[in-house]
Amino acid sequence: MAHFKNTYKPARFLFLDVRVGVVIFATLLHIRFWTIGLDLVVVALALYVERIGLGFMGSLRAVRAWFTGSYRPALRLQKIRRKVDYERRSLAWEKPVNREPVVVDEVKKDGTNLLKGKL
Repeated sequence: MAHFKNTYKPARFLFLDVRVGVVIFATLLHIRFWTIGLDLVVVALALYVERIGLGFMGSLRAVRAWFTGSYRPALRLQKIRRKVDYERRSLAWEKPVNREPVVVDEVKKDGTNLLKGKL
């Protein structure tokens, strides 16, 4: 019986990942020169990927990252919020908002106001 620590190990077919074994099994069902050539290419690619330290799923993620590039937004394009005009209209029972510009008096360096004298 297998130890519980060995349950996470990937399944193997001879010395390869099981997913490569599926391709070899398909070749046994359809023996042609091009399928044997496809087998050799897949086995060589699987050996290279395992040699550099990736598993099958990790290599698929690496290929996907290579195709998509380094920028991956957190949201899909349809879910990204656009700019919205939130200009609020006052309701009939609310007081009107004072929209007059605010007048600011100029203050001199010595602390005196031009209009009112000393502060």
